[in-house]
Amino acid sequence: MDLPHLHGIVPPLPTPLKDDESIDLDSLVRLIEFQIEAGVHGLWILGTTARFDMIPDSRQRIVAESAIETAAGRVPMVLNVSDQGTERTLERARMFDDLAYDYYAALPPWYQPMSGTEVVDYFRGLADRLSRPLVIYNAPWVCNQLNFAQLRTLAEHPRIVGSKDVCPGLTRTLDWTAAERRQQGFSYLHGTDQLAFSTELGSDGFVTSLSNALPELAVAIWDAARGDDAARAFRLQAQFCRLAQATAFGPMLACLEVMCRHRGLLNRMLPAPLRSTDETTANRVIEVMERIGVLPEVAINPLV
Repeated sequence: MDLPHLHGIVPPLPTPLKDDESIDLDSLVRLIEFQIEAGVHGLWILGTTARFDMIPDSRQRIVAESAIETAAGRVPMVLNVSDQGTERTLERARMFDDLAYDYYAALPPWYQPMSGTEVVDYFRGLADRLSRPLVIYNAPWVCNQLNFAQLRTLAEHPRIVGSKDVCPGLTRTLDWTAAERRQQGFSYLHGTDQLAFSTELGSDGFVTSLSNALPELAVAIWDAARGDDAARAFRLQAQFCRLAQATAFGPMLACLEVMCRHRGLLNRMLPAPLRSTDETTANRVIEVMERIGVLPEVAINPLV
């Protein structure tokens, strides 16, 4: 079955920063070119990995402009415009309406609990009025995460075209088949590192932070799983998981910063008050990267 427009490996890019926390545009361009050359299928801009919640609006505009200019239409582009209520989110989105993004993404409001009906109404209200089709960003760290039934209900809206569903379970796509999703014009992107298994079970793609540092490996897993090369997909998935272990040596994004820095993509991505890892932790992360290997053709030590 044909894939939807939004599919495959869609890295949620970090925001490269200079020491004064201004945007490191050279690194942002380098990061985007690196991802596209590695074969990713789309880019997710100003999401959680980018710490949109900490980057000032004026600098978010700089990121959004540079990203869309650099990508130059080569891959689908998703811009996160999350905020706390319908009018606030719509106003935030209008900051970017002149830019050629394919989709806007939004989390549920996260500051205070709402009823399920209110959260569903929020997304319908956005979809009715946003200038771009909406991708739901469904994450467990917010207090108004959608349940599966609500997500499926919202998929019936003609301008809600997909989701990034950060769910540890791998079986939702068995209950919600590709045929049904295609009929609805909906793309199910899974927020998981279990790329091979989730692809096999029918996910349309992935938004995973680790793919920023390992895009070649993520794309190779996707290609192998989609190409019915189960042995290669499993082998590469094991490599991906071994590398993911290094992001647990400290705060996940701080460890990811080390991985991206080690690959020459950026120097800093954590705004204050977040801190980079100490040297000992950074060295542990790098040791895993060098021992396991970050490219899909590198042999790895199966005893790790």
